[in-house]
Amino acid sequence: MSAIRIESAGDARSFEEVRERVGPEAASEAPPLPGSTLMVAWRGDQPVARLACRVAPDLHDAPGASGMVGFYEALESEAGATLLRAACAALAERSVARVLGPMNGSTWARYRLALRPPGEAHGDDPPFLTEPWNPPRYPGDFEAAGFSVVAHYESRIDLDLDADAEDADTLEARVRHAGIRVRALEPGDFDRELARLFTLSLECFAGNLYYTPIDFDTFRAQYEKIRPLIDPTLVLIAETDRRPVAFQFAFRDPLSPDPSKPRVIVKTVATSPACRGLGLGGHMLDLIRRRAREMGAGSVIHALMYVRNLSMRMSARHETEVFRRYALYQWTP
Repeated sequence: MSAIRIESAGDARSFEEVRERVGPEAASEAPPLPGSTLMVAWRGDQPVARLACRVAPDLHDAPGASGMVGFYEALESEAGATLLRAACAALAERSVARVLGPMNGSTWARYRLALRPPGEAHGDDPPFLTEPWNPPRYPGDFEAAGFSVVAHYESRIDLDLDADAEDADTLEARVRHAGIRVRALEPGDFDRELARLFTLSLECFAGNLYYTPIDFDTFRAQYEKIRPLIDPTLVLIAETDRRPVAFQFAFRDPLSPDPSKPRVIVKTVATSPACRGLGLGGHMLDLIRRRAREMGAGSVIHALMYVRNLSMRMSARHETEVFRRYALYQWTP
């Protein structure tokens, strides 16, 4: 077997070829951000692994410069780990304090690896739309390159939509007493609704691990991609005096394995810091569960929660079980 050779990706074709050869388990993703360094591992004349890396300053809870490796795909573990080690060495020369991965540019984009150990209850369930997805061996590739897990995440599935949470009425009354109104998205006013959600998102997510702000055009592009899936009754906005203070974005999953019992995915949960502790997020989730039940959904998935986040507490009000676990990795010089 020929030796592994690492090169900068001089042409996008070899970079994309790796993803194509990995097949259905590879991520389907937009091109890397401008300014990223593309690297490819070759065995003989065949590209066998790829990644993109970049440097970002002062992520939240991560002072100094952070390196990121993303868009990772590999046909074999040895080549993947070799490529990851080469990327870390290159980033260390740029004086980064750490290298995070996989992260495709920021936490607004795809990041984390899906952990898929054999025997998990939902291990063979197909991924939902927007879920990180990868061959099961990728976590081993990162560990072989010297990375360790720095943050854990979970998606949890709620299979019993028949009954409301025991405290549902209490939370509803508390929210009403606080003068907060919850309404559905107005699709005819999409542009202004999106601008409201963008401003609120910056406020709500500023304290998230490894957060960095994005501009409105990038935010808008993300929601335009899934705009055809938007059911306004599953996108809820909470307001006081017509000022948004929370929103939850859910959608009916087009990848549901049983279309007669679709999955509803709660993708985004955002509550203004000033309104936390009131039970507003829990109340909005109750409303989405009821609407999912009315449309005949078989389950609701609370997607991609950081295990130390308040959203885990909100999810725990219901009889949920783990759907999938994920990990973000870190390497330090």
